[in-house]
Amino acid sequence: MSDYPFETHLMLRLILALVCGAFLGYERERQGRSAGLRTNLLVCVGAALMMVVSKYFYYKPGEYIGTISVALDPSRIAAQIVTGIGFLGAGVIIKDRGATRGLTTAATLWFNAGVGMACGAGMIILPVFCTIIGLVSLTMLKHFENKIPKDRYKTIRIECNEIADEALATLKDYLAQIKVDIVNVNYVKNVKLGTIEYDFVVKSNWQENELLFNLDGIADFGFVNLVRLG
Repeated sequence: MSDYPFETHLMLRLILALVCGAFLGYERERQGRSAGLRTNLLVCVGAALMMVVSKYFYYKPGEYIGTISVALDPSRIAAQIVTGIGFLGAGVIIKDRGATRGLTTAATLWFNAGVGMACGAGMIILPVFCTIIGLVSLTMLKHFENKIPKDRYKTIRIECNEIADEALATLKDYLAQIKVDIVNVNYVKNVKLGTIEYDFVVKSNWQENELLFNLDGIADFGFVNLVRLG
């Protein structure tokens, strides 16, 4: 027989955490993310379990330490949950060709841990409310977010014949005409091949395929050998 007679009551908190974590994990699973249903479910229930243990492990009846006063801080384990989930979230962030993916999934794990901690602390309305907020953020707001014009930073690499200085000015004028803001320009001169490679760091709200389409005109300049996105 358990020395903790209230364990059955505490199991209800873990069940609530399981339900909340399953809802958020299901959404991530549908999106094909690496941290899906099982990961989010375990994070939420695990955080709730650690919160329960942190809060109630010293309530075992019959254990006394005489007249010694013992100060316990149940928030210490809870604080370590936040840090630990940060390391777990870092594992789902991927950087691919200058683009960073997985930030939303990592944030969901971190958010899910908070929901689990609230369940473990005995709250009911707050974790349910936060689960609803999480689902709305991951579903409805995603469609709204896609409609917001975003400034994107890209690197356009243009290889030119080493000719007149007006080549750089011509390229700048063309990019200005197609409404691409130049943030920075670097160049590398290849003396052996007699070429110059310009790296234009630009800012625009176009998708990558739209930007490539509008860059086709640069290839018409006689001094341009190659145009590509870096």
